[in-house]
Amino acid sequence: EGDTEAPPVNAGKQGKHVPGHNNHDPERSSWPEGQNGVSQTQEAWKNGVPDPKVPSGKVRIGKANDGTIVRVHIDDKNTIHGYPLYPKP
Repeated sequence: EGDTEAPPVNAGKQGKHVPGHNNHDPERSSWPEGQNGVSQTQEAWKNGVPDPKVPSGKVRIGKANDGTIVRVHIDDKNTIHGYPLYPKP
């Protein structure tokens, strides 16, 4: 699953934000029930801008096509994971 023009999503790291995933952490921002956020994460990475709080450029804030604002991290293996910052408008 995913967009071939964006980095692949790391399922384990993304799972921390997906209810029902074995890695889910209820203390973290989560995708709505039934969503894994893969397409939104990739869209936000492509459309996003670097987070000014993270000078390395390894974090972007972007808007997915469905309007969700997503914070996306990239790791040293060029995989990404993201989570929603705000509800859809």
